[in-house]
Amino acid sequence: MTLTYTSVKRAALTALFVLVGSSLPAQGPPATLVKTEPVIEREFHDQITLIGRTEARITSRIVSEVTGRVVSIDAAEGNPVKKGAALVTIDTSRIVLALRSKQAEAEQVKQQAFLAEQNHKRVEELFSQSLVPQSTIDSARAWAISAEARYGQLDAERAKLALDLDQCTIRAPYSGYTLRRTVDVGEWVNMGTPVFEMIDLSSITVTVDLPERYYGQLSIGSPVGIETSNLPGETLTGTVTGIARSAASETHTFPVIIQVPNGQGSLGGGKLVRSILNLNNQFTSLAVSKDAVVRDGSRTMLYTIHDGAAAPIMVQVMSADGEMVAVKGEGLVAGMPVVVRGNERIYPGAPVRTDDGANDDAGKQQLSQRVSD
Repeated sequence: MTLTYTSVKRAALTALFVLVGSSLPAQGPPATLVKTEPVIEREFHDQITLIGRTEARITSRIVSEVTGRVVSIDAAEGNPVKKGAALVTIDTSRIVLALRSKQAEAEQVKQQAFLAEQNHKRVEELFSQSLVPQSTIDSARAWAISAEARYGQLDAERAKLALDLDQCTIRAPYSGYTLRRTVDVGEWVNMGTPVFEMIDLSSITVTVDLPERYYGQLSIGSPVGIETSNLPGETLTGTVTGIARSAASETHTFPVIIQVPNGQGSLGGGKLVRSILNLNNQFTSLAVSKDAVVRDGSRTMLYTIHDGAAAPIMVQVMSADGEMVAVKGEGLVAGMPVVVRGNERIYPGAPVRTDDGANDDAGKQQLSQRVSD
């Protein structure tokens, strides 16, 4: 077989690549960049979790204040509406005619009242000159008073008709959401007939039943964490605004009222929510950011760093306060760095790194101390 320069060159390069490749050390996956924060100590409250039901701050049946025929439906069911938005319009034709008639009548009586007053003044002047008897001035005064009273009555009736005309457009009394419409176009409504149901969700009331063994351990004004299925991983904040002082006879529990701001409309009425109540008793505990807690099935853990690798520590969460949670776990000590960002991308033994290698050293020292103990 004849060897060419090209084939010899290709064979030499292949041998070189094999030789160089065999001399390189084996490399694992790249280290994941994480952020750590130290474990601290702080005060927490004992907590209990109860299931509660939400209610809208206001639930109303909007009624007609006039009598008449419905000519239009101006809002849809299940929609947000602003305060003053039109919901239903009632026919105005009868009221418009009655108002015109009353305005004309009132204007006529107004002129009569003016003339009666002028006549009264003239009679008073004549009486002062002893030119007319007492009976004449009495009659003039009575006529003036009667005309003025009649005008006042007619003006009030005119104002009532003007108000009725304005109320032919039934408007939302507050900003909220429409629920069920109870009338339709062409129907006759009387004063007090419900036309729409509305709710105000700007604030939500949550009611929970406090077991009697916790009675006296909860205070008005204490914060409450609210968790709901439509906001997984988020906790809303409410406040205890009322505690019943008499237990329900059937359940022997004490109803607790919680107010939750709901400007974003995250909560609706009639939902079941988890309410995390802070009791009066306080305790000191190791604490970490809630971002440090990793849940893997039934296990709850934190990650620290040892020799550049993720080292898990199994913990139990005992309480929470805002962004911080109280935890306990074997070997967990104050000052130990735990991963608060990037822990969703690592696993036990995974190579990790931080912007500041000091955290790695601190974690190593803490774990070494735990092993030596």
